[in-house]
Amino acid sequence: MKDMSWSFVTTAIIQVVNILTGLLAARLLGPEGRGELAEIMLWPGLLVEFGILALSDALLYRAATRAAAPKVLFATIMWLGAILAVALVAIGYATIPLLLSGESARLQAIESWYIAAYVPVYLFALFVATMFQGHLDVKGWNVVRLLVGVGYLGFILTLWAAQGASVQAFAIAYIAGTALSGLVGVVWLARKGWVGWKPDPAVAKGLLGYGARVHVGEIVNSARQRIDQAAVSLFLTASDMGLYAVALTVANGPMILVNTIAGIAFPKISAAPEPAEKLRIFGIYLRLAMAMAGCSAVALAILAEFLVPLIFGHAFDESATICQIMLIGLPFFAAKLMFIQALNAFDKSLSIGAAELIGLAGAGAALALFLPTLGLIGAAWAVVVANVVAMAVMAATLHRRIGAPVLPLFKPTHEDWSAVRRLIAR
Repeated sequence: MKDMSWSFVTTAIIQVVNILTGLLAARLLGPEGRGELAEIMLWPGLLVEFGILALSDALLYRAATRAAAPKVLFATIMWLGAILAVALVAIGYATIPLLLSGESARLQAIESWYIAAYVPVYLFALFVATMFQGHLDVKGWNVVRLLVGVGYLGFILTLWAAQGASVQAFAIAYIAGTALSGLVGVVWLARKGWVGWKPDPAVAKGLLGYGARVHVGEIVNSARQRIDQAAVSLFLTASDMGLYAVALTVANGPMILVNTIAGIAFPKISAAPEPAEKLRIFGIYLRLAMAMAGCSAVALAILAEFLVPLIFGHAFDESATICQIMLIGLPFFAAKLMFIQALNAFDKSLSIGAAELIGLAGAGAALALFLPTLGLIGAAWAVVVANVVAMAVMAATLHRRIGAPVLPLFKPTHEDWSAVRRLIAR
């Protein structure tokens, strides 16, 4: 539980930093500028999520199962990442300008360089962080993931002092913060003797093979999680996008806790030698994730009405209501994410895609029904519907593919309380 303790401390710091960066973006750019920044970051982010071929999941699994030496894994994933980055940037230049054809020339110009910078920098930093995570070096993983947000905040303040606030300055600051995380991480890896430059074709084949099985599910998962933002970006105004982005900033805060638990759980579930032990470990982390998600969602929903105007300004009052609706779906999101970790750890990744596709269909149907009449409120309810549907389908998929009963996994045990007590004690 020491790993969990350090991870929660790091997560708390990351959450504070995220609030500060979100506050600065909202206060300095206003609803319209905040919406433009969200649009600039949205499409390249989706490009990477759709085109990454699940290589980060493959690297995490191979590292956790010690399928290859760290130096070989590092060299292979970096070569694959470099090739992938070139391909994705080319695809981005061919497709993303079409999505922003109705935007200003200024916004299109920023997006143009942001695509070229974001894709390779993000992949580099992600793979470096995954090397630490997969090898259960939780200290290194926490440091490099913390540096993204801390670096982003530091570069925002630096550029603001030097040239004032602008959408472009915030975009530059995010790229710089991500690059800082990757560079510090790779130096740390080098000191551990984990950096190599000679790729192994067999390891590459293994990474691509595992990634191919996971990738369909990852694409659909990304589409399901971002379909609401894409719909708001395409069909509503930049100011609406700004209000929605602030609501997401607040509502997604507890998701960092859930992702932290999932990030620790996956390699530990994968490393367990027997199916029964895998399920036991999975059950502990599933219940912990749902409990923390539920408690934090209730607390944040109560405080949102006061915190959002206080932190972001009264121009974002509407964001509080949107955030409260989104938080209803948080425990379901937590359970769904943990079921994905279990399916990946049991190497049943192909089943995830079909389950996520049903969740995506639910989200799309809810958006088509609610967005035209309810606007941003409808988009928020679509998020809730998508999380409920995806969780239910993912649980049924685990039961069908592994043959394990699902309902007992939600029942608290004495082992849970012992784990929580150890966590609090540390």
